[in-house]
Amino acid sequence: MAVSLLAADAAAELELEVQGVRYRSPEGDFAVLDASDADGEEVVVTGALGHLREGDRVAVWGAWREHPRHGRQLRAARVVVAEPSGRHALTAYLSTIKHVGPRGADYLVARHGEAVLGVIDEAPRRRLLEVPGIGRARIDAAVESWTHERGSRATRLFLAEHGVEAAAAARIERALGDESLILLRTDPYRITELDGIGFATADALARALGVAPDAPERLDALALHVLGEAELDGHCHLPRTELVRRGGALVGDDARPLLDAALDRLAARGRLVLDGDRVAEAGMHACEQRLADHVRRLLEADPALSLRRVRRPRSGAFVPSDDQWRGVTAVLDGRLSILTGGPGTGKSSAMRTLVDLLGANRRSVRLCAPTGKAARRLAAATGAEATTIHRLLEWVPGEGFTRDAEHPIAGADVLIVDEASMLGVRLAEALLAAVGPRTHVLLVGDADQLAPVGPGRVLEDLVASGRVPVTALTEIFRQAARSLIVRAAHAINHGEAPTGAAAGTDVERDFFFVRRDAPSATFDEVVSVAATRLPRHYGLDARVDVQVLAPMRKGPVGIDAFNERLRAELNPDGEPVAGTPLRIGDRVIQTRNDYEHELMNGEVGLVVHHDGERDRLLLSTDDARQVALPIAATQTLRLGYAISIHKAQGSQAPAVVVALARAHAVMLTRNLLYTAVTRAERVCVVVGEPSALSLALGRRDSRRRHTRLVELVSSR
Repeated sequence: MAVSLLAADAAAELELEVQGVRYRSPEGDFAVLDASDADGEEVVVTGALGHLREGDRVAVWGAWREHPRHGRQLRAARVVVAEPSGRHALTAYLSTIKHVGPRGADYLVARHGEAVLGVIDEAPRRRLLEVPGIGRARIDAAVESWTHERGSRATRLFLAEHGVEAAAAARIERALGDESLILLRTDPYRITELDGIGFATADALARALGVAPDAPERLDALALHVLGEAELDGHCHLPRTELVRRGGALVGDDARPLLDAALDRLAARGRLVLDGDRVAEAGMHACEQRLADHVRRLLEADPALSLRRVRRPRSGAFVPSDDQWRGVTAVLDGRLSILTGGPGTGKSSAMRTLVDLLGANRRSVRLCAPTGKAARRLAAATGAEATTIHRLLEWVPGEGFTRDAEHPIAGADVLIVDEASMLGVRLAEALLAAVGPRTHVLLVGDADQLAPVGPGRVLEDLVASGRVPVTALTEIFRQAARSLIVRAAHAINHGEAPTGAAAGTDVERDFFFVRRDAPSATFDEVVSVAATRLPRHYGLDARVDVQVLAPMRKGPVGIDAFNERLRAELNPDGEPVAGTPLRIGDRVIQTRNDYEHELMNGEVGLVVHHDGERDRLLLSTDDARQVALPIAATQTLRLGYAISIHKAQGSQAPAVVVALARAHAVMLTRNLLYTAVTRAERVCVVVGEPSALSLALGRRDSRRRHTRLVELVSSR
């Protein structure tokens, strides 16, 4: 099984003995190990190997990679650990048991020899009490440590033997705890509830354990998995026929009738809700219903805000237009209203007029947005303090939001929610649930942007309901009209190609389309513009101020390729952060909500420091925060020199470079391009194939999201 280290980069299968541990993350599963193969050649192995120790013998499946600083390494994907054998390995293993230590391990091996592990397994309490220094006060902790270690090892072996990759095995073992092995054998589909563990992994394990193709538990798990995947696509439910079709595509069309029957079974148990042809996960169904109830409550309540002086400004720094003033007075006339409009139409000015009016009447206002950077922009635009929605609702890790119907948001005669197009059903429900009995709510957003990352399309559905008062701003103000970015955005929104400025025109030349007719030329031009030319011309920091956007992750003009090349250009000598694929100086993006550290999905920052003693990474975010993350919490960070347009929603950058290629055809829509261009504050450069631009302009995002909010709000 041994493979020479002289082989070319490729998949590898090795039998190794661990010689030492170079690095083990104290809060995670990652480790870097020194090992040797059967021929005595030295091997450096990395991966989810935190459970391995010196002396362990392992079979490793993985792939070679060339680390820029540490040389050739084997990145382990799957690991099978043999039981320790030999005095050295047994002593090393037993030394890890609490209160045993090296001396106790020597004692046990000397007394019981090679059979020591089996002897202890038969009577852990009695055998561990034999160890000098372990008395009645310490024995419970020692036995608990033994039980955990043996259970963990058995679980890893069980999963590895059934083909589960090491990283997934680590997450499963950590999540299920000491009962992992029992739970896996009795209910292998339980692991589909864990982040990052899909149905395919659970199903392969279950089938290996003898679960029949028509077993009820298999079909139940399949139905719930399909609904979970649909939620990631933005749906709150699926038509029954669509759910069955998707499930059949995963396991074979023969399963369709059985899957259809499983839906009735799950509904009878309260896991699903069947509403005509609709099938919804019970929790999501209830959440959408509660959101509609909150909306109707606000719409049906009498206004609670009475101002003595409501005078429209006729002079001064800003004089609102008729539509802007209509949006302001709508907030006073009802408990819930919406203000929409594209770039340059004065949404921010209207909000500032409202804030000033409330201040003049000594009324309180709270302002919030889904992301920290959006909240900072909102504060700058209105002159009032703004915060993220999660901070407003006072999120507590492990407990959730502390602001709710019983403890509503305090100090808010009016609540202004900016970037409301980003609100998914769950966040919108939590926010409106915490609106007090006298608070008026204004939702502000651009309905032409992409739908939110989470399930639902709240702002668009509320507008479509016809019940919520909506003020749509359409007039582009003179100053904004000088911006080619603003002009380009509105042209794109109407399906028209953005154009440059005629010679001598009094405009801000802040938008450019650079034609390139091949993917390779597009790629090279984007890198050149982002890494060198824009920073030099505008005096920008390429790592902080320039954001590359692309529609897709994979491919020759994809996000992954851009990140690899841009890192090589902008941070070639960054110090590697042990236990992660990151370097000091890297631009990174958070890919999931981390409520504990207040780092939300889509937030971007710079890796500025690694505290080796405390094993923490310091991140400087785009909204000027300093966030200290344990290494274990960095697993959801990815390189962020280039990010998806979806991830960029709610944020902006001084300079934005957008890549467009025919290879992105499946993703190209008018809404996508519009969202990308409107992320730029100072300058936007779109680079790509004219045919890709035409394709995007010709298609509005028509992918319907399955939601009920329109009809729930419209019903009386």
